[in-house]
Amino acid sequence: MRQIKYIVVAILVVMLLSSIASAITPIEDERPPEVPADAEVQIGEEIEEAKEIVTKKTNMTIERIHDDEAKIGEEIEIKLKITNLDNEEIKIFVSETHRVGIEYIDPIEIKYLQYQALKIPYYSWDITLPAKGSKEIVYHIKPQNIGMITFSPAVVNDEYGNVFESNPTNIKITCNPNGKCEPGENYIFCPEDCTTGIADGICDGVKDGRIDPDCAEGVDPDYAAAPVSTPRQTPSFLPIALAVVVILAVVIILAVLFRRRKKG
Repeated sequence: MRQIKYIVVAILVVMLLSSIASAITPIEDERPPEVPADAEVQIGEEIEEAKEIVTKKTNMTIERIHDDEAKIGEEIEIKLKITNLDNEEIKIFVSETHRVGIEYIDPIEIKYLQYQALKIPYYSWDITLPAKGSKEIVYHIKPQNIGMITFSPAVVNDEYGNVFESNPTNIKITCNPNGKCEPGENYIFCPEDCTTGIADGICDGVKDGRIDPDCAEGVDPDYAAAPVSTPRQTPSFLPIALAVVVILAVVIILAVLFRRRKKG
């Protein structure tokens, strides 16, 4: 019986709340008082829902192709080869870091990536890869110094958010020989002009009968073969001086004793 009463009371409460809600008039948008009455009112555009980004697993490769060694000032061709291993066409974004100390011969626009306080220069290309196909990006550089050029990985971002990288690569830049070991040249990158065991800024570590002045002590293998020089002994005059002093003292003492005996 009590349960029936509770049910009836609940129904009455719901009906009362429904009647109160129906009596409340909805709030309507009113024209702001500062807007003239004859002003044309336009309804703003409705905000569209953000489209869902389509993700998809893709498969491709990227490689950097160039010679392993070149002369200073010589033009070098750099080739980026990107291959699409899937059966569908795909759009990609390729980026390559700009290297300081290298002359870029082709007219390539330099872009910058802001990373905290650093501005990182780079090049980029937008490409569409055909299904089961590949494309090549070719540019040319001219090194300004001898040494080793190290390229960081080239990066590919596709339209589905996948990222691919090439392997880092190196190019050894050697000198143009002229028979002189000039400043900036050394035995490693200019063996035609610079021999081993000389002061060229490089510890070559070659056993050639000469101790390389650029090596720390004991590092050059010629240290072990070098004769051990003993310091030259210089004659010491201290013992002689002491002997002279002793002799003079003895002479003086004898002279004094002799005079005393003579007087006595």
